[in-house]
Amino acid sequence: MSAYDSVLAVTKTYLGPAAESFLMRQCQVGIGTEATKITPAQFKALAAWVEVAACRFIERPKAEEMSKRIAKLT
Repeated sequence: MSAYDSVLAVTKTYLGPAAESFLMRQCQVGIGTEATKITPAQFKALAAWVEVAACRFIERPKAEEMSKRIAKLT
């Protein structure tokens, strides 16, 4: 499984079908890379960005949970 697929799988758990477009936007704007080119070294930076952005769409505890799961990926 690629790094992108790992993050996408976590994100889909919380955002469903909106996960892919959300993730692409957060990677591009938040960490300055294409989502499909993300590396495990970027997971923690992405997790921090995702937590803030996801609070607009889901409850804060769920956004925090998603962020923690992304940060723990390897």
